[in-house]
Amino acid sequence: MNICYQKKKQIIYSEACPEVTLRALAAAPETKLLTDCCRLALRYAEQEPEQVPDWFNKRFMKYCKEMAKEKGQTFLNKSNKQKLLLFADYEKGEHPFINFCARCYDETEFKDKRGNKKKGPWRKQKAVHLSGLVAIDIDHVENPKAVFERWQKEVDFNGLKIYLIYITPRGCGLRVVFRCEVSRGNLIENQLWMCEKLGVEPDESCKDASRGYFLTSEENILFDNLKEMYADEPDEAFISKYEPEYRAGRSQGRRIANPPEQESRIKDSPVQTDTSWNGMPIQPVVDQWTADRFGGKKEVSRHDASLALAKDLYILYDRDQRKTLAALKAQKWVQDIIEERGEDVERTVSDAANYVAAAESEAAKKGKNYVPKPSKEMQAAIEKVTGKAPDSGGNIDSQLMKWGEEIGKLFEIYPCLREICRGVQVMGYPAAMFTGAAFLGTDMTRCWYHHYHRPEQERRLNYCIYVIGDPGSGKSFAGRLYQLLAAPIISSDKMSNDAINRYKKELKARQSSTKEQKKEPLKQPEVIVRCHGPRTANGVFIEDMNNAMDIVGDKEVHLHMLTFDAELDSNTAASKGGQWIDKSTMELKAFHNEEDSQQYKNVDSVTGPFDVFWNYVFTGTPIALQKKVTMSNYGSGLSTRLGCIPFPSDNKMMEYRTFTPKDQAGDELLKTWAYRLDKASGELPVEPIVRTSWEWTRDHFLIANLNEDEADRQLCLRVSYYGICVAVPFILMRHWEQWQKDRTLPIDDTDRRLSELIMDIQYGCQHHFFGEYARAYYDNKNRDAAIERKLQTKTQRAYNNLPETFKAEDVEKSFGTSSDYARVIVSRLVKDGFVKRLTRGQFKKTVMVA
Repeated sequence: MNICYQKKKQIIYSEACPEVTLRALAAAPETKLLTDCCRLALRYAEQEPEQVPDWFNKRFMKYCKEMAKEKGQTFLNKSNKQKLLLFADYEKGEHPFINFCARCYDETEFKDKRGNKKKGPWRKQKAVHLSGLVAIDIDHVENPKAVFERWQKEVDFNGLKIYLIYITPRGCGLRVVFRCEVSRGNLIENQLWMCEKLGVEPDESCKDASRGYFLTSEENILFDNLKEMYADEPDEAFISKYEPEYRAGRSQGRRIANPPEQESRIKDSPVQTDTSWNGMPIQPVVDQWTADRFGGKKEVSRHDASLALAKDLYILYDRDQRKTLAALKAQKWVQDIIEERGEDVERTVSDAANYVAAAESEAAKKGKNYVPKPSKEMQAAIEKVTGKAPDSGGNIDSQLMKWGEEIGKLFEIYPCLREICRGVQVMGYPAAMFTGAAFLGTDMTRCWYHHYHRPEQERRLNYCIYVIGDPGSGKSFAGRLYQLLAAPIISSDKMSNDAINRYKKELKARQSSTKEQKKEPLKQPEVIVRCHGPRTANGVFIEDMNNAMDIVGDKEVHLHMLTFDAELDSNTAASKGGQWIDKSTMELKAFHNEEDSQQYKNVDSVTGPFDVFWNYVFTGTPIALQKKVTMSNYGSGLSTRLGCIPFPSDNKMMEYRTFTPKDQAGDELLKTWAYRLDKASGELPVEPIVRTSWEWTRDHFLIANLNEDEADRQLCLRVSYYGICVAVPFILMRHWEQWQKDRTLPIDDTDRRLSELIMDIQYGCQHHFFGEYARAYYDNKNRDAAIERKLQTKTQRAYNNLPETFKAEDVEKSFGTSSDYARVIVSRLVKDGFVKRLTRGQFKKTVMVA
């Protein structure tokens, strides 16, 4: 019985592999080195050691240098753990590659990497001659030797015609090679039969006769009957029956045909299915992705590309393996690698599904939800084809509708919510809820809570709300809510403003009348004014903010200023000059009530530091928002502080009416609650909501980390504050009687779900408006970091050129410096942990530098 092999997996022609060759491959020092290296890399990825063997360090450093040269910044940005995992995969792929299923291949034509046509025994299934052998993989085995010892007691290896059992390169799996029999069926049916005998779960990866396996070093071979394997005659009936089937590309087993209830699983046979995505053909997007992936000067692995594409398609198709397989097989370059080397595309799709499942499982250990996202490559391709990236607004309308419907279900639970949303279409409910909460929360300005970030600090209910919609979309609802929900503040301000206007009138009269000038000097009234429009002078605004104080219990509390303006564009224009200028700094600092300061010679201006207590609500158009938050000023942090909610147009002609009845009862209810909340004061017992916001943030940070998405991490950075501040006014109204009774809030799952809904809205809208800016920000940042690293490469090269054990003289030569300065360099390397001192005058490198 003969088998064949490839010296390396990258070289895809096959050679005969007699027993002496197989044993020599297993005994080769290079094979042992590869196996040891693969397993050490996996171990070090899990727990970084204090020091590593010199041979491993050199091998890893060489790999890192080559990958940095090939992949550039993409590889350099990866963590040490990620690099080690990639290194483990690389070392695994360098093992001898054995094809147990095939004794040889016919010569066929093949194109090499340069496009030259060559003839040879390429590993193509259409040219295979079966050996009559097959192997099974038992993966994810914690203790392979223990499993083997159990088999020794329970299984007759010789009776089952098992010839070889060894531990796989990663050290966490077993491979069993045995003889096929026609009575059991084809390769995979023989595999299933053997799995039953061994009591293990089947791995359906070896459907094709061209399938190869990595061979490990000889000490990993647990059972060896190779002499009989090569001497034994194959089952000719098996070969004559199934060899034509495999050469024709038919490898599916009867017993693994998909049952009707498992329609989501893939089939080996060609799949005829709709591969559209979101109602549009997927092929133009894949064509763009392919052009971007293969369009560069560097050579691209088609196998790696097929796996990357499979992951993206699997996510886009909402985990539908049938559609993923169909779309993947539709690509010509995928068909080429199937034709050339029998690429196992079904296994590729399965690997993509396993990748998502593993990420989901990892997320479930620490949180609740996992939301897989397509790669940046795929997002860029979608944006080029459709004009919309999937996470930067492509589906915002459907999201708004979903959120609006959820808000509608809460009308019967939370007071005022129905009245706040009255007259607004369902998709506008999120904007209405955030706007209403901002005004109600400002009424509650005498309240505070404790956040999980710096829990010792008292936090206030802060709101920075932008409602963004096209002209005529109906954003005027916000003006109605301002008049009703800010009524207590507006009413109080009216008396204060009247007093100030009387003072100004009398002051002017005294300046023009000799008689008036002889009277007692006028005293400016000490009043509190909290509502300030865009044309408020900085000096007046800051003075009023400092004066707006009240006593709550035994402490003095700042009251929030409030600004509402229906024209964000006008506000932005005003900030470029006139009295409103420089309030952009206060806009930023208002979110966390941070300290600002003012030092002017003007005798009327406030001098010294002050804390910013200011809530604001602006409505405006997308163009106005683009002027306010731009690509160049994205890094200021304003965007992550904004509750920026879209307000869609309903595209309907307004009905003709001669009179619109006023909802008097609804308006009165809003005012009633506004005055009630204006009386609320003290600490809010909302720890369950704070905990919910922490869990939500933890889950999304985990997902962002799994996706290695720095932009996503930043966009969910401050979402938790809105999950608390927007929810709290509604929760307080719901439990008002209990709050009045004993100052407690019996927060339940309904309240927690409200907070989660608000955070989902804030997070989704952050991505909609600022996702593109965030990605560009980090792309530019990483590019700048790469430039900075280039400036540091001289020192890095000098360090790498040092021998593992060295003296100060070696540093002098490597760094090209004086003996005095060499001692300074050594001292610094020791302090920074790059070097440890062995004996007097001798040192050893301790860090792997890529």
